Amino acid sequence: MRNPDRIQPTLDKLAEIWKEHPDFRLGQLIMAIAMTGEHNPKLFYMEDDVFLKQLDEIKKQLKKNE
Repeated sequence: MRNPDRIQPTLDKLAEIWKEHPDFRLGQLIMAIAMTGEHNPKLFYMEDDVFLKQLDEIKKQLKKNE
């Protein structure tokens, strides 16, 4: 199992950067961070309210698979 202590510092840094650049959508910011050079329009253009719904869905799916 990976160290769960890594999660909060990562989320804190992400929040710090996002608050400095609030016009970014979360998916857009994640793609900028990843710097893969690939384009994923579904993630890049996903509005944050849709992203939140996706988070709820994945949470339900993961819970079901436990």
